[in-house]
Amino acid sequence: MSTILVNLILIVLYTYFGYFVAVILLGKLIRRKVHKNDIQPHVTMLIAAYNEEKGIAQKIEETLNLNYPKEKFRIIVVSDGSTDGTDEIVKSYAAKGVELFRVEGRVGKTEARNVAMAAIEGEIIIFSDATTTYKEDTVQKMVRNFADPKVGMVTGHLIYRDSTNTQMGTGQKLYWKYESTIKKAQTSMGTLTGSVGCVTAFRKELYTPLPENIIEDFTGPLMLVMKGFRVVYEEEALCFEDTTKKVANEWNMRVRVIRGGMTGMLHARKILNPVAYPIPFFQLISHKILRWLIPVFIISLFVINNYAVWADPQNVFAVVLLVLQFLFYFIALCAYALEKNGIHNRLAAIPLYFLILNAASLVALVKTITSNLESTWETQREG
Repeated sequence: MSTILVNLILIVLYTYFGYFVAVILLGKLIRRKVHKNDIQPHVTMLIAAYNEEKGIAQKIEETLNLNYPKEKFRIIVVSDGSTDGTDEIVKSYAAKGVELFRVEGRVGKTEARNVAMAAIEGEIIIFSDATTTYKEDTVQKMVRNFADPKVGMVTGHLIYRDSTNTQMGTGQKLYWKYESTIKKAQTSMGTLTGSVGCVTAFRKELYTPLPENIIEDFTGPLMLVMKGFRVVYEEEALCFEDTTKKVANEWNMRVRVIRGGMTGMLHARKILNPVAYPIPFFQLISHKILRWLIPVFIISLFVINNYAVWADPQNVFAVVLLVLQFLFYFIALCAYALEKNGIHNRLAAIPLYFLILNAASLVALVKTITSNLESTWETQREG
């Protein structure tokens, strides 16, 4: 019984800490550099929008002020059947070169981009969201990586802003710093197996249209890696978004993102060939598939631990482990209760965020097995 408990603990520890250490060490050992140069190819930024009338003007203004040659920079807002004033606002910037590409019928972000990509030309495409703010030199920092002919996609460095210091914001910021460190190390290993969807640049000729219910942040890079190109992380290409502040909004977003990852993994399952793709295989098993299965492991750990204490109350290891589990989840639940009453405790953010991530993974796993992922969703807006 103790052996089973130890093995389950080791799986959890490896997934969150062991892989983190391993990927950093491997990155330092392999040290595969990206050969950068200050090139200036023609760039088209596609800004995905659905009913973004409140923020689309600010996004366009910020994009127009980016530090990149105007004659080589094209801005297209892809409106996925918006029903508010988004399209009219975009059209008002036509004199400044901003283009509206409207897709009728509310088909979802992925299909809207598929349609737009089939209709436009260009060297480098950047996918951005209407809610993302870029630093002035972000485009130039990203495209310099394409001087390396083996680089097919570049993803930038997303920084979350949390002006109110909420528990959700704290958890999300810490989690993203952790993820960004992994992205940097994976680049040194050779390639990433995912991208930051709101700040992703790629070679136009390498684009693979995806099914409408596939989230391209994860699956698009996998398709490109299977074509023999690298996906790399550019730490200096900064962009900013506000964190979620409420548990409900973070929960809905996490379930959607994890389901999208699982659905995309099934679509690109050929990459799970350790002979053909050894580094991506290692990354995907350790950082994605095991991560998605963690709720199964921690539930098993809790149930078996309870049984071990019931069967042998003198088993000190089992008793201490069970007490620690109860304490961890108690802190998370207290943090949730405090937040519901408008009280924020940053020390409790990590247990709460861990609980949300893994509960969302469990729900996503069940939904992926039992139903198809929808192609559209409503973004949760927070005031």
